[in-house]
Amino acid sequence: MRPQVFLMLTALALAPALGAQTCQVREEMPAAERSALESAAQQAFEQSSRGDIVALQAGAIASLRSNFNGIATAVTDRRPAFTGAIAQVRSAFLLNTGATPSVDGHYICGAFSASGPTAGSAEFNLPGLQAGRYGIVIHDFNGSQGNFALTTIFQDASGWKLAGLYVRAETANGHDGIWHLQRAREFKSKGQLHNAWFYYVTAWELLAPVTFIDTRLLSKITQESNAIQPKDVPAAGAAVTFNAGGKAYKLTEMTVFSTSGTYDLSIRYSVASAADLSASQAEARSLGAAYVALHPELKETFANIVVHAVDAAGGDAVGVVDLQQ
Repeated sequence: MRPQVFLMLTALALAPALGAQTCQVREEMPAAERSALESAAQQAFEQSSRGDIVALQAGAIASLRSNFNGIATAVTDRRPAFTGAIAQVRSAFLLNTGATPSVDGHYICGAFSASGPTAGSAEFNLPGLQAGRYGIVIHDFNGSQGNFALTTIFQDASGWKLAGLYVRAETANGHDGIWHLQRAREFKSKGQLHNAWFYYVTAWELLAPVTFIDTRLLSKITQESNAIQPKDVPAAGAAVTFNAGGKAYKLTEMTVFSTSGTYDLSIRYSVASAADLSASQAEARSLGAAYVALHPELKETFANIVVHAVDAAGGDAVGVVDLQQ
């Protein structure tokens, strides 16, 4: 799955921790440790709600304080979503990397079976994490703009210091991730694999509080979607070739956007040059029309196909195909 948003997690060096790697879920944490971590997370939520960037920055680890623009922008942009919201802790994790952090950046929290995560457990993919103790708290909150997840990450540096902050929407067009998962399965049962794939991707996006987590439900969505992934849809950063009108196009990314109660499908493809704007836009529209002609099921799901012809210099010519005409 390829998530859309994100701020950044700044992983900082701390004095190496002693002992082996451990990761406790909320129910396993000592009461005092859990209380201190969740209090720090609640404070970060309240500061975000007030738009108090100064206080958030002051409570961050040193390297994040000097590179705070990503978090400041995210909190400012999402300020209306925080207005009047009440947060509730969904889950919390206490991670100790031990003296030698995981080489591949994978950290398992809670119980796992042969088939993957069990209920309440999670796996985090945090390559480059430095030795130390970290706390991760996931809040759900509902405000004037609907349901959101706030994930705050802390590093133990003589107390819990903010090391990352992420805000993600939990609904699209008024529907949550479970609703989109059910629609994906319905499309799959009808043989509409493109519609199913895009609904699976959207479900994953809405149900994942951060892009570097795996849970039992997220793992299930990934398994189901991988089994039906269309060959002409790029995924996991791998481009695909789409042939239309005697020409081969290198498709690099497809993304679903929700706008004003409808969904648009964005297609990005590589071109040698987008400098001739008119010609590039015409070609982009032709590509979009050919893609829809091959997969007419998309008219059932999307209002528009928005095609971006992108060159190496950053040129981006956009062609739009209206599917509601």
